[in-house]
Formats: sequence, structure tokens, C-alpha cells
Amino acid sequence: MPIDVSHLTVVELDELIARAAKRRASLTPAITDSQPQGEIQATFDPKWYITGVDKGTLLQIKDPGHGWLNYIIAPAARAVLLTHMLQHALLTPMQPAATQQPAPAPTPSSGGGTVH
Repeated sequence: MPIDVSHLTVVELDELIARAAKRRASLTPAITDSQPQGEIQATFDPKWYITGVDKGTLLQIKDPGHGWLNYIIAPAARAVLLTHMLQHALLTPMQPAATQQPAPAPTPSSGGGTVH
């Protein structure tokens, strides 16, 4: 049953998307908790905000099609998320295989210097 959305206004389309999302959330099978595999569609560097709330941290992420998505991250999950984000922040950015340069040879050193 295709729905022609080409004539809908922004407000009407936002309302339709919100109603469809609420309906989908009530259906079975539920969306899996497993990490999506295969080809995915992702927004690069979306706008986001973080605010402290009573039950944890409110994370708001802007999606170009869905608008602002709001999530409350519990304190324990927030700590796990922080750990993973910090680990990724410390990783060396990967270069495409064709442009990777070999690592430079180590420079000989006699050590020395002052030990503090």
C-alpha cells in the first residue's frame, strides 16, 4: 500500500513519520537489539546536545529525516559509552589502504637524560 507523500507539507510529513514510528514501536517482531550488519545509512557528524537529567543523561541527536531524536542514557550505560568513545578518540585514524605510508624506521638513541 504505497502512500504518496509528495504533496505533504513539512508539518504533515513530520506528523506522519511520528505516527508511523509510534505504530512500529508497538508491533512485533520488535526491532532487534543486535548491532545492524551489512550496508547502513548514516549521517556524518550530526548536530547533538547532552543535558543532565534526573535519570541520567539526555542525548539529543539531529537526524535529517526524523528530526531530533531523544535518548536518556542511564548512568551505567553512560560510563560504558564514555569508555568506548574515549577508546575511539585515542585511535589513530585509519587511512585508505592505497595511501598508507610505511611506518618510519626507529631512530637510534643512547637513552640518557634526567629521570624524574
